Parts: sequence; C-alpha cells; structure tokens
Amino acid sequence: MSEREEDERLGAFELTRHVRRILSYVGSLGWLLLLAVLGSLLYAALELSLPQVVRFGVDHYLVPGQAGNGQEPMEGLRELGLLYAGLLFGMLFLSYTRSLALNHVGQKVVQRLRTHIWAHLHRLPVRFFDHNPVGRLVTRVSNDTNALSDLFTNVLASGLEDLLRVAGVMLILATMEPRLSLAVAAVLLPLAFMTWWFKLTSSAMHRKIRVLLARVNAFLQENVQGISVVKSFVAEKAMQSKFHKLNRDFYQAEMSLIYLNAVFRPAISAASTIAIGLVLWFGSRAVLAHELTMGTLLAYLFYLRLLFSPLEALAEKLNILQGAAVASERLFRILDTPVEPGYPAQPGERETRARGHLVFENVSFAYDPDKPVLRNVSFEVLPGQTAALVGPSGSGKTTIASLMLGFYRLEGHGSGRILLDGQPLEQWDLTQLRQQFALVQQDLFLFGRQLRQNVALFTPRSDEELWKALELAQAAELVRRFPEGLSHELTERGSTLSQGERQLLSFARALVADPPILLLDEATANIDSRTEQAIQRALKALLEGRTALVVAHRLSTVQDADQILVLRKGELVERGRHDELMRADGLYAHLYRTQRLTHTDSGRFRA
Repeated sequence: MSEREEDERLGAFELTRHVRRILSYVGSLGWLLLLAVLGSLLYAALELSLPQVVRFGVDHYLVPGQAGNGQEPMEGLRELGLLYAGLLFGMLFLSYTRSLALNHVGQKVVQRLRTHIWAHLHRLPVRFFDHNPVGRLVTRVSNDTNALSDLFTNVLASGLEDLLRVAGVMLILATMEPRLSLAVAAVLLPLAFMTWWFKLTSSAMHRKIRVLLARVNAFLQENVQGISVVKSFVAEKAMQSKFHKLNRDFYQAEMSLIYLNAVFRPAISAASTIAIGLVLWFGSRAVLAHELTMGTLLAYLFYLRLLFSPLEALAEKLNILQGAAVASERLFRILDTPVEPGYPAQPGERETRARGHLVFENVSFAYDPDKPVLRNVSFEVLPGQTAALVGPSGSGKTTIASLMLGFYRLEGHGSGRILLDGQPLEQWDLTQLRQQFALVQQDLFLFGRQLRQNVALFTPRSDEELWKALELAQAAELVRRFPEGLSHELTERGSTLSQGERQLLSFARALVADPPILLLDEATANIDSRTEQAIQRALKALLEGRTALVVAHRLSTVQDADQILVLRKGELVERGRHDELMRADGLYAHLYRTQRLTHTDSGRFRA
C-alpha cells in the first residue's frame, strides 16, 4: 500500500502505543526527565497548599471573634504572607527548571529521532521512494518531528502538573465540603462527555490536516523542480488551479479545527462560571447558617479556579497531543518499513574487488505484477568486456541496470538469477555489491555543494586524486574555469552547467570511485558536437580494464562494443557485434538505419 493510501485509511490509535519508543530516544537524559517529573510533583503540591494558607489566615485572623487582639492577627498575617511568598518563589523556581529540562530533553529527542529517520531512509529500497513523494518525506522529517518536540515542551512541561493538580483538587474538594462538591459534579459530568467528544473529533481533523499538508508540500516540491516544463508548456494557470484546490482544502481543514476549538473553549469558561455561581450560592447560605467557615468557602473557590484553569487550556494541549499522536504514527511507520534485504548494519571499506563477470539467467521482472518488464532474459558479460543494451523505449534496458545495483530484487517480483563472479546478487552484502559499480547517468545529479564534494561524493579524497580523475575525464579545463577551482559552489542540481559538462563530471566521479564495473545509462546522449570528442576520450579512459554495461539509444556510440544485446518489450531478441547484427538485418539494423536517416547537419544521431 502506498503512503498516500495509508494516509487516507489511517485509523484510530493511541499515543500511548508509541510512548515507550519515544522515550527510548531520551537515552542518557533520562535522569533529567525524571528530575522534571519530580519537579512537577513538587510544583503541584506547593500550588495545592496555597488555598490552605488563605483558609487558615481568614478563619484565624480576619473573621470577627476569632482574631484575638490586634497585635496577634498582624503578626500571624505577616508570617502567612511570608509563607505564601515563599511558596510562590518555590513554584517560580520549579517552573523555570522544569521547563528548561523538558525543553532540553525534547530537542534532544527530536535531534536523535531525525538522525535515526534520516539514516533509515537511506537504507530503504528504491521501491519505497517510488511510492512516496519527496515533499511528503520532507514533511515527515521536519514537521512531524517538531510535533514530538511540542509534546515535550508544551504538554509534558505542564500536562503532568495539570493532571496532578486536577486529581489533587478533586480529592480535596470532595473531602473539604461534600455538599458543594455535588453541585460541582453536576457541571463536570457533561463537561467530561464534551471533552471526550472533542478528543475524538479533533483526532480525525488532525489526521486530515497532516494528509493535506503532506500533499501541499509534495505538490510544491514537484512543481518547483519542474518549473521549466511548466513555463515551456504555459501550464501556469493549470498548476495554479491545482494548488488553489489543495490550498483551499488545507485551509478548510484548519478552519474546521479552529471552529471546534471556538466551541470547546467557551464551553469550559461557561462551565467554570456556572460552577463558581453554584458554589457561591450554596456556600454563602452555609456560611450564614454557620455551617461553613468563610475561609473554607474562599479556599473552595480558590480550588475551583485551580480546577478549571488547566481545563481551559485543555483544548490547546489536546491539539498538541493529537498532532503528536499523528506524527508518531507516521514517523514510526517509516521506521518500521523493512530495510533493503542484506543491508549491512555499518557500511565498511571495500574488502573485495570483483572481476566483473556478469550473468543473467532467465530473468523475468515486473514492477507491477500485471505488467512484466523483462521476460526470460539471459546473457553473459565476461570480465573486461563492454556489452551494449539497445532497443525501443520501454524495452527494459534501464531496469537491467537497476537490478544489477540491487535497487529492486527478483524475489517476490520476478524469477531467474543474476550472478556477479558466480555469486547470486542476493548473497552479496549490498554495500559491497554497489561498491563494485559506478552508475553514470544521462542526467547527472549534482548537489548544491562544492565541486570537490560532488566529484568525490562526500568521501575523503585528496585534491591530487580528484585532479587526476578530472584530467582523464576531460573535465579539468571545466573546473579551472572557476576562480575557486574545486571549491566552486554549484547551484542546485548544477543548473548553470551544460548537459555535456555534467556528463564529464559524471565520468570523473566514476573514475574517483574506481569500480571494476561500469553501468552507463544513456551517458552519451544529448551532447553537443563540440563536447562529443572530449566525452569519447573520457569514455576510453573510463572503460579501460573494466567491465561495462552500456544502455544506449545512440547506436553510433556502441559499434565497438564486444556484444550488443537488443531488447524489445522485455525480451532479448538479438545479440552479437555490430557487423553481425547488420548482416542479420533484424531489429538492430532497422533501428540503425532509421537513426542514419535522422542524421543532423552536425553529425549527431537522434534517438
């Protein structure tokens, strides 16, 4: 099931299911979390003692007939005032330290969780990314982890204290004056039902909001990357219309949650007002009848304030809690996605260097079970040989390269065997396997980093090694063009470089990796005639002493291959050298002659 389908069908869940996993990221800071919890307990105890100080002061020093002489009440009130101030100061100190501790723990949990998710994403199979847009994954790593940070800083920081306060207040009220508590209970029971309804409703809304936010992010990311296509086809209006709909849906979902809060918050305030009114009515009558002291009535009202104060903030806390619940569900769903089979726990240095003997034995494969891509494909490439894969678009050429790199597995999606040096790919450690290959693509992906980091792919390499690779790849002159040389900062995806310049850098990248096997996926396509000779010289240096599997549309570039494998609709229909296939006058000969007819004035062939 795709991520989008799972988003739509996400059912009811409880945050408590994930609490243990979230707390596992606290790690060595567990003592700090425990200290914050103890601080919350002490804070709640100090706060619950404040009304008792007021009660004692009123009943013993302010009520006529109980106050004694003038000196005694003033002395007693002074001592109670100092005690009250001391309690407030203690609460202030505890609030500061608890908040600081929980914020520190929360940020550390987010940091560790992001690191874990980021590392896990790199270990997931390519098939996972086929079904999960980049914008959706960015939302997971950024927005959803922030929701868990809010759980620590805005819920745990005061939520535990609020629960202790409510429990303590209800216990005190029930024992202090049971008759008044009956009046309060008449208000609290319907309020409890409304809170339960609010939790269920807001939970559904939060799930919907998260789904819509991920869609907005995915749409933005995709359209910013494809802005040149949008502009060239004058599709701005259609894209604006699509974004307007997504944005409107997101706005309406957010407003629904706001309306819900707008109902819940005033209901809490109204309940608080009604409860205080009932207590004043019945309590005043009891005081006048000498059945209740004035201090007890004031303390009771004080406790009511402590009871409804956290309830009034409950809506915001429930919103944060529901957001954290949705976020944790999504994040742990990613972390529970199985990694690529055979992926190592810790990638290491290349321990073995393959000879480069490739064998496909009756390989069939399908991305979708109803649409086979390869059908019983068999071929062998000996060490040091160059084999070319040619054929119409959609014949399965790029799929063969993807299978060689272990991006997709035959198990569960195909049949047959693929062997490297006589060993099935499934038995290779994935890191060791991929270190045997260098993938040179038609559209090289360049990072918005220095040229040095792009050529070395962030692995430690000396400048001498890089310059040697650049010279062999005919790309040294390109780098010398920039005043900063290897330190030149590229724009996103290297957009300021031409297609040919990016291909030269891709050859340099492959030379730095120094693999025994090359996979060239349309690596010589879409180049200008001025760059073609430089690329051919770079290819000669790149192919020397290496096994190569070349995916090509431009048949003029593979005439010297040791063998040419011709694919059509996933089947291997012809094989041989260029002259043999031309004499056979089959599909290859037809494709070659067709390309000759589309020969341009510059001598280039079009696919």
